[in-house]
Amino acid sequence: MRRFAVGYEQAARLVLVTFITNLAFLAHTLLGLVIVGFFPSLAAACGVFRKWLTDEDREWGVAQTWRTFHRLWRRELKGANVFGWIQAAAWALLLWDYWVVNFHRTGRIGVFVSGVLFCLMIFIGLATALSWVLFAHFDQGVGWTLLKSVQMVLARPWMSIVLAVGLAFLAFACWSWPGLAVVFGPALLCLLSCSVVWLYGRLDGFSVHMRPGAQGESEVKGV
Repeated sequence: MRRFAVGYEQAARLVLVTFITNLAFLAHTLLGLVIVGFFPSLAAACGVFRKWLTDEDREWGVAQTWRTFHRLWRRELKGANVFGWIQAAAWALLLWDYWVVNFHRTGRIGVFVSGVLFCLMIFIGLATALSWVLFAHFDQGVGWTLLKSVQMVLARPWMSIVLAVGLAFLAFACWSWPGLAVVFGPALLCLLSCSVVWLYGRLDGFSVHMRPGAQGESEVKGV
């Protein structure tokens, strides 16, 4: 019974942290006039869940969650925008190619290319979801982080499958219950990505198998 009570309390705390993180995400995105505020909010949300998962004391309240988010948002204001807009440009090019192939007469070759692009978009989508967790965790450059994300998708097939299924289920849940997206928003996506990496990614300084409170190497960001 005691174990159940502790688990229930942690689950309730996680719901609270996710809700407050989503509020902070929206507030800081608007604070940065969306264009400047969105990507640092994405990095900060991943940083909050990264910190929560590795913390010995997970009994976070509203104030601690908000302060942690704001501190991370300010720290990542420049780096996250560079990192995010590079990915946004790559996605814009990929989506443009997919639109051209699908909505113009390109014959059988176009159908084949469309299928290849669709599979590529799924692969890059998984790498993108992972990349923000790695960005929040490692103190490395853009190229290193993107390459590491691609390598993890390939080298951790079970993690990639769990992440893909989780993203599909999350999309279905938000489609079926729009209120879920309103209340928890992008914070749910960050929580899912961080949790999957925490459970299956086996990263230095960020793994379910690590000793609680343990520190990573020097290449790992502080909190």
